[in-house]
Amino acid sequence: MEVIQRTFIARQAILDISLKTIGYELLFRNNLSNEFNESSPEKATSQVILQNHILGNLSDVCFGKLAFINFDEFTLLQNSPCLFNPKTIVVELLETINITDELVFNISQLYEKNYILALDNYDFSVKWESLFPYISMIKVDTDKVSLNQIKGLKKRLLSAKSNIEIVAKRIETQEQFKILRAMEIDYYQGYFFHEPEIKSGTCVSPLKVNLIQLTLEAYKPHLDFDQLTQIISRDVTLVSGILKLVNGTSECGIIKITSIKQAITYLGTNKIKQYVAIISMSTLSSQSPLEVFIESLVRGKMMEFIAEDEQFSHVKEKAFLTGVLSNLDAILNLSMKEVVNSFPFSPDIKLALLNQQGVLSELLELAKCYETPDIKNIEGLIKVSKIPESTLLKCYHNSLKWGASIA
Repeated sequence: MEVIQRTFIARQAILDISLKTIGYELLFRNNLSNEFNESSPEKATSQVILQNHILGNLSDVCFGKLAFINFDEFTLLQNSPCLFNPKTIVVELLETINITDELVFNISQLYEKNYILALDNYDFSVKWESLFPYISMIKVDTDKVSLNQIKGLKKRLLSAKSNIEIVAKRIETQEQFKILRAMEIDYYQGYFFHEPEIKSGTCVSPLKVNLIQLTLEAYKPHLDFDQLTQIISRDVTLVSGILKLVNGTSECGIIKITSIKQAITYLGTNKIKQYVAIISMSTLSSQSPLEVFIESLVRGKMMEFIAEDEQFSHVKEKAFLTGVLSNLDAILNLSMKEVVNSFPFSPDIKLALLNQQGVLSELLELAKCYETPDIKNIEGLIKVSKIPESTLLKCYHNSLKWGASIA
């Protein structure tokens, strides 16, 4: 009988002022409802961190970027952060820790060993002053502190010529981001990059229409190479991109690709689907955070992996495309209704994206549950799909590995 350790991982991106992802906060759960059935959530988190085999390769989980990991008082006193390479993690000091001489000493030793240290949920208490010489980041929760407090903290750090940087958490809207960016806050964490800023009269540009038509064409059951060639030929960027991709693959050897149709034909069905998605979505997301683009591809790939299950096999051809398209509202800065009405998506894809109904919607929700700690009622989906939890976790890991290979 297979013994499954019920441990799960979610990630939340942390972005700099130019919206580039610098790392991910790793959020651990022991069930798919994103709750710890423990008396001490902090200790439970730490235990999972230390026991979970996921952390055998942080590079896959975080695409080679920093992993922000919470450590409670117990694990700090046990020097648990030393189990990790200091170049790969940020040690987040939970706000529940007690400041003792022993704890301060251990933190100072982590600092000497070049670990990056961050204060989590900073509450402006004087008790944290003794840690300031050792920390590199202060995380503030915008739900719990005012903008004036954050502005005052920034001014104080500048006056002291401190190297401590500020991470603003729970950024929900573009407006919040704009205000904090005007203050020159260093880093941002939250769902602001998922919240499309709706503007009256916004429409999809001809270039973006072309890119989405290319994606839709590439994911038809049977590729029409002439039609693909015609769409790609309308855009110099696409022409250049696809030729570089083909000429740069190791399989090409000394073969030199000189025409668009030759390039498409040479790549073949499977590769052209992957490359088209990467080219199209990266171009579409050029004015939105790269994180949205990466998340779209990883989500689609996870849906494709889950669809290997027999019960979803009839929608396997549409699984990846649905995941990729599910972030188009954020990427195009439109409502999902406007996006769906602008393009000839198949009825079942429309149903999933607009009404959250159907088999593709179930796949989409299963994939999303590994991206965020806030998705609710996932266990119900697991019961309906009857897919083993270990299988879903494997699908997630494999999609992250695939994402890391193209990021």
